[in-house]
Order: sequence, then C-alpha cells, then structure tokens
Amino acid sequence: MGNLVVHMFMTLDGVVQSPGSPNEDREGGFGYGGWQGPFRDPVTGQRIADDYASLDAMLIGRKTYEIFASYWPQAPDTNPFTKLMNEKPKYVASETLTSVDWNNTKLLDADVTTSVPLLKERYEEVHVVGSSDLVQTLLRHELIDRMNIWQFPVILGEGKRFFGDGTIPTNLELLESRAFSKGTVLLRYALAGKPSFGTMA
Repeated sequence: MGNLVVHMFMTLDGVVQSPGSPNEDREGGFGYGGWQGPFRDPVTGQRIADDYASLDAMLIGRKTYEIFASYWPQAPDTNPFTKLMNEKPKYVASETLTSVDWNNTKLLDADVTTSVPLLKERYEEVHVVGSSDLVQTLLRHELIDRMNIWQFPVILGEGKRFFGDGTIPTNLELLESRAFSKGTVLLRYALAGKPSFGTMA
C-alpha cells in the first residue's frame, strides 16, 4: 500500500486561499491573492521541488484542477515544475465535473472511500496539492498518511482556512520542522489517530 501525502501552503492564521497569484481564487471577494510570492527564495523553492519529485500520481479537487489546468499546459519550460505537473498522472475528485482535458488527467469514477485506496494500491506515493475541501474528506475517512504544511509569516484575517468548521479531530506526529530565511516554516507530520484528552493539573 502506498502513501497519500498532502502539501498545503497556508498563512499563520490558516488561510489557504489563492497563495499563488491575485486572480487564482477570488471566491467570496477575496482580495489578498498572491500572498506566498514575497516569501519565495531559492532554498524553499528547491525543497518544494524535491518533495514534489517523489510523487507518482497527483490527486486534486475540482477547484484546484480548474486553476492548474488553466495554467500548467501553457507554463514555460523554464519553470522546474512544468514538466512534472503536465506529465505525471493526475486524478480529479469531483461530483460536478463530467470531463477533464488536461494531459494525463482522469476523473475518479467512484467516491473517495473506494477510489483513493485503489490509487494507494497502484502508486507508491499519491500527492494531494492544495484542494483543501478534498483534504477534509480524506481526513474524515483516515486516508492521509503524511502532511507537509508550509506556514508563511503573514496574517490575513479572512479567506478559506485549512482547518475550519467541520475539521476532524486528529493527532499528528511531527516528523520534521525547518525554518527558512524569510520566516517560512515547513512542518512535516504523520497522521497518528484520534486525540486523547486529560488535565494539566
């Protein structure tokens, strides 16, 4: 059985909406798109590229598919992610899409409780990029093995949050923490079952 790995970019207050550009996702009137850009540096870029390089297949939700499919097929070859994003197998979990046309992309033909375990049997590493709504469903059904959370030193106060209402209580085991020169922190976690509770007294 392979692993399902989540990659998520979020602000200090948990906002995950539109990190890459101002017009990436303006849903709800969000006006702070592109907040990740000022924190770019070669070291973090290389680490993200190294983490992505291990993926055998990608799993994404509808919104992320629409954003990626509008950009990556026309992205310049000088971008180190272009070849990987266009050539690796991609699977889209959606209840509304009826077709996909991005190269090497397929719609999942069943709900995630049955289709994602089949992907994990087929591939050594299935990576989920963005797709915060999908991640909540995967958490609910205990289908995630690891999470790579990139936390950026900015507070926005509004926008879609990674851990919002309906998040499933979950224990995490810290595998790695690393701070980078512009204040970005990488937190790598393994999923570790349900929380337990006690008293500090």
